[in-house]
Amino acid sequence: MKEQDLIDLKFKKSYITDLYPEHKDSELKPYYYYTYNITNELCLISSDNGEAKKNGWRVEMFDYDNIEFTSKRDIEKLISLIEKNKL
Repeated sequence: MKEQDLIDLKFKKSYITDLYPEHKDSELKPYYYYTYNITNELCLISSDNGEAKKNGWRVEMFDYDNIEFTSKRDIEKLISLIEKNKL
């Protein structure tokens, strides 16, 4: 999946520029990732830009392990299905 796919799906970009003081001398650098809030309880979150350079962009359900999406089409289907059935 490409970064543009996340943008096309209306994910919001989140920048992390302030690192904790204990990381100032480390190799950590500011980074960004994307999120999409489907409901107040359900959020999709992407890998960060550093991880994406190595493995491509991936999306997970926040706070749920072992569920990962790598296809724009699958994410579109998921969002559409949930949006259609929200109360």
